Amino acid sequence: MNEEIYWGLIGAALLAATGAGAGWAMCSKKLGRSRKKIDAMAQELQEARSLDEATGAFNYPFFVKAANVQIKLARRHRWPVTLMVVDIDQLERVNLRYSFRMGDSVLKHLADSIRSVVRSSDVLGRFGGSGIFILLPECDIDNIRTVYDRIVEKVSGEPLIHNGKKIDYHFTGGAVTMYGVHIHLNQMLGLAEDALNAAKEKKKDIVIFDKEGLEVKQAG
Repeated sequence: MNEEIYWGLIGAALLAATGAGAGWAMCSKKLGRSRKKIDAMAQELQEARSLDEATGAFNYPFFVKAANVQIKLARRHRWPVTLMVVDIDQLERVNLRYSFRMGDSVLKHLADSIRSVVRSSDVLGRFGGSGIFILLPECDIDNIRTVYDRIVEKVSGEPLIHNGKKIDYHFTGGAVTMYGVHIHLNQMLGLAEDALNAAKEKKKDIVIFDKEGLEVKQAG
């Protein structure tokens, strides 16, 4: 084999190797991008499974899981925990007057308003068809009224606007507080709903129960 042919074969081999390396690098980049897309899709799927579509709050099963995490911490540190439920009054009237889509918009507006005034550690969940659960770690009975008033102020100060028109809606609250080792989520869920029903029957904006299910007198 003469020298010219020899170096020609070497050059071809190097070119092929370089091309293979470039191809491998390109495939590696594509694989990395694919993995990122798969991870993003998995995250979206997880959120779709855990979040209520209308409000962006946790659906009931995932709310219970997230709430129990906070309750375990509260038991360990002897913190108070409050469970509040905020329920839209006569949501069906909004659905009938406007549409079910508008009803979902009202629910989302309420959830977004709540989310903007509570802490990142607080847990939001969908309650039935017309309300939002809020689990408030380290919130005792004396602070419930303050949280509720912030929600009222937010909703009234930044109302839902549709086609240039304000969409008015009203809501009612029920809440219960438990402390440390005495916190039981199922009991709190029942008492918060009972407090909500009591508020609606008595035409109050919010009723607060203690762990025994007795109404707490509020200042003012």
